[in-house]
Amino acid sequence: MQSKTKGFTLIELIIVIVIIGIITVTAAPKLLGIQKDAQIGALQGLKSALTASSDIVYAKSLLEGVEGSADTTLTSGIRVRYGYPYATQTNLKLVAEFTEEDWKLTGSAPEVTFTLEKQTSDFSNAEIAENGVCKLTYRHPNQGQEPTITVNNCNV
Repeated sequence: MQSKTKGFTLIELIIVIVIIGIITVTAAPKLLGIQKDAQIGALQGLKSALTASSDIVYAKSLLEGVEGSADTTLTSGIRVRYGYPYATQTNLKLVAEFTEEDWKLTGSAPEVTFTLEKQTSDFSNAEIAENGVCKLTYRHPNQGQEPTITVNNCNV
């Protein structure tokens, strides 16, 4: 009697490993692109929150009649410049709700920068540059203007 051995030969295993390697090489750049999109999405979400919050603060400024003042504080404790939130880290924490563990704030008037916090963010495996490559910038307005809120293109 002959017994049949079942299993893979060494050549078959090598071919499978090569195929898996090729799939990995072609899929990795696509996954990195998704990570970059997630970072940009998080920044765009924060930009929307800051824009909406700034508009609400401006409405409160109109109600209190201080929209023309260069520097005043609303009854809610929010410091405003021409009706919009003044650019300080403490003030922007009052204005927009965000998770401080995910965002690092730097700078002060006239400009505050938000960057994704590398150590504790959901994006901890992403290469988020410490030099502010992936960031949002809030600049308080001059008279007759709205605040400038910009997101760069996150070149990671």
